[in-house]
Amino acid sequence: MSEEEFVDWADEDTHAEWVNGKVELKMPISDVHDDIQFWLRSLIQSFVDRRSLGKVRGPQFTIRLPQKPSRRDPDLIFVSAGRLSLMGKTFMDGPADLAIEVVLPDSIARDYREKYFEYEAAGVREYWIVDPLSQTTTLHVLDKNGKFEVIAAKEGKLHSVVLNGFWLREADPFKNPLPDVQELLTEMPV
Repeated sequence: MSEEEFVDWADEDTHAEWVNGKVELKMPISDVHDDIQFWLRSLIQSFVDRRSLGKVRGPQFTIRLPQKPSRRDPDLIFVSAGRLSLMGKTFMDGPADLAIEVVLPDSIARDYREKYFEYEAAGVREYWIVDPLSQTTTLHVLDKNGKFEVIAAKEGKLHSVVLNGFWLREADPFKNPLPDVQELLTEMPV
């Protein structure tokens, strides 16, 4: 299917991505996935809005990546204020500054390999993989050679490079109940 055919065919209820001429259907998400994704969106959205840093979108806001080519739907993206001109009503034409994927049983290979290499090649500056299956959170940042490197936690916190002052405790997304968003935000400097 061509990219134009995919755009005409897919609507807001279509759970699919387009990768190099092929449609990849996505399975429905679990309640755990939805809880984590919504919590992350709430936390990052509040952080970004308080500082007027740009826009947060997800989960079905598409990024169009020219390298493969593909139209991917990260669970969450952040686009800095200086790059908002790349955003349309339903997709971003190019890589996000930050992308987050919450892993599902059927998305392990897609999130850890396929999207990892696509996001790296496209220039996504920061890629978080939040994996409820292994209860790990991994932060990847593009190095000066355009390759992802894993950023280690400092005192149990993963510190964003793209969102200066934002951090996440590695285990926070897997707590039950999830940490209070407003309480976490008070710990982050304005």
